[in-house]
Amino acid sequence: MNKIKMTVGQAVVKFLNNQYIEMDGVENPFVDGIFTIFGHGMVVGLGQALDEDPGRLRVYQGRNEQGMAHAAIAYAKQNNRRRILACTSSIGPGAVNMVTAALTASINHVPLLLFPSDSFATRQPDPVLQQMEVPSDLSITASDCFKPVAKYWDRVTRPEQLMPALINAMRVLTDTADCGTAVVSLPQDVQGESFEFPEYFFQKRVHHISRQCADEYEVNKAVEVIKAAKKPMLISGGGVRYSEAGQTVMDFAKAFNIPVSQTQAGHSALPDSFDLSVGGVGVTGGLAANALCKDCDLIIGVGTRFNDFVTGSKWVLFRNPDMKVLAINTSEFHAEKLDATRCVGDAKVTLEAIMAKLKAEGYKSAYTNEIQEIREIWEKERLSVLGVQYHGEGFGEGKFVPCVPSWTEKIMTDFIRDIGGTITESNAVGILREEIDDDAIVVAAAGSLPADLERLWVTDAKDTYHMEYGASCMGYEIAGAFGAKLAAPKQEVYSLTGDGSFLMLNSELATAMQENVKITVVVFDNAAFGCINNLQMGNGVGTLCTEMRHRNEESGKLDGAYCYTDFGKIGEGYGMKAFYAKTPEEFREAVRAAKKESVSCIIDAKVLPKTMAEGYESWWHIGVASTSKSADVQEARKRIDEHLAEARMY
Repeated sequence: MNKIKMTVGQAVVKFLNNQYIEMDGVENPFVDGIFTIFGHGMVVGLGQALDEDPGRLRVYQGRNEQGMAHAAIAYAKQNNRRRILACTSSIGPGAVNMVTAALTASINHVPLLLFPSDSFATRQPDPVLQQMEVPSDLSITASDCFKPVAKYWDRVTRPEQLMPALINAMRVLTDTADCGTAVVSLPQDVQGESFEFPEYFFQKRVHHISRQCADEYEVNKAVEVIKAAKKPMLISGGGVRYSEAGQTVMDFAKAFNIPVSQTQAGHSALPDSFDLSVGGVGVTGGLAANALCKDCDLIIGVGTRFNDFVTGSKWVLFRNPDMKVLAINTSEFHAEKLDATRCVGDAKVTLEAIMAKLKAEGYKSAYTNEIQEIREIWEKERLSVLGVQYHGEGFGEGKFVPCVPSWTEKIMTDFIRDIGGTITESNAVGILREEIDDDAIVVAAAGSLPADLERLWVTDAKDTYHMEYGASCMGYEIAGAFGAKLAAPKQEVYSLTGDGSFLMLNSELATAMQENVKITVVVFDNAAFGCINNLQMGNGVGTLCTEMRHRNEESGKLDGAYCYTDFGKIGEGYGMKAFYAKTPEEFREAVRAAKKESVSCIIDAKVLPKTMAEGYESWWHIGVASTSKSADVQEARKRIDEHLAEARMY
């Protein structure tokens, strides 16, 4: 048996260079590079290996560990989980900074490979700089924080342990049913230790992504359930995107006249112009899908986790008391949610198997013209909301989020006085859709923008809707856009972010500038955590610490003038080209001008509060106080209890 003597750090790099992935006969390298912020934990260990011989791995210099890991998540998502970038950090704060990203990747089932450094395995210099000490258990380090948020966790305390650790990490990263974050913690002394690794450890490994069809029993049960349904609806989730099953979903829907709604993760897996597409469903869904749910007697969930935003806290989907669920998923865990008839298998081949049997049975849904009628009604409403502009006279009924009218009027008056913007959020989304390329990628994650985008954004370009909405992680937007651009360098990429998310994490703009890749950051500045402010006020709570206001000397509260932030200057500090907009006309010109630039751009758009799209026949269960002196809170709690009485409990 031939052996190769090298350090653990060098072995990591050599191993990663020899990992490949294959699906449907197409083979690609799996690990394309590695993000790092060098610290004492690995700069002379893994860092030495990357400096000496990185192979084909491109090394990226991150600016914030959470940000670089978010970029890696976006890179994997944009590549439909078939190419990844690894991340490495120092110990202590460098490692813990990646915990948020680890959570985000695991929730979304996106592969993320992390190599946090760790304290010395020998414990000779303990406590080392940045080491967290737990007197009752000296084996605990900062790296243990990853355990609850990782799908695989290991600590390599001896060189030979690296081999099973990396092989198991690859197993998890390529698992279609349960992939997520894989953490291999590397003590800093072990990284530099040498070992005679067997040569076969570095052989080319091709990880095959199989298309396993659900077994015949489950396929037959699915056929029975669908045949008994008169008005089924299909929900297309992220699993449809990763399975490349968009065309199959359309073929299935056409064959049996079944409407297709989508989740945030599933959006753009098939074109929105498809004549049976009814848009988003649930809390951030539109009128078409949510209205059809009233009479729907079967939900066919394909590749979805059925989170509360999709199900409308188990109320939107279950307004028909006879409604049943069929779940097609590679994960047994997700396929058995909501007491569903399970069908465990790949979306594409399992749908094909079910379709063949249903065609043989001559099945058709009982829909007549309901689907087209609701599509036409919703399209008229969608275009109306996209076109709403502020002219100092309000907006009319039912266009935007519900709020106490007097408060809404005061908020808008104060905002216009202090900030000066009169752009409505929905109109800004409409202008963007009109002006940017058809195949441009839009990236968003948190606040009110995910709701506006799922309801209002339409695209026929595959995989151009890039939403992180499993964790709804503020700060993902900019790093995510950078990662998406690395994955799709020929397409324009737009980061749509609120002012709150921008302020939370914008450091990877420096890395984007360093790499000479163009992204356009559109800051929707409403001087607030606007989505949460809506939740407060819509449920009887005052506006407390959700608006960006100065502290009032008289009241002692944060209810003074709005804080004005010049986001354009922040972008210019990074070297970006800045554009400003306070009116719809200025915003349109800014989008057009940014599109012509070859460098990264930032558009500082001052957007009126309370101008995000209203919910459509949806409900979200939140923990409203059951005891309060406020009549408004009491009324909000009453609404919660009324919906709970109708909602499904499991």
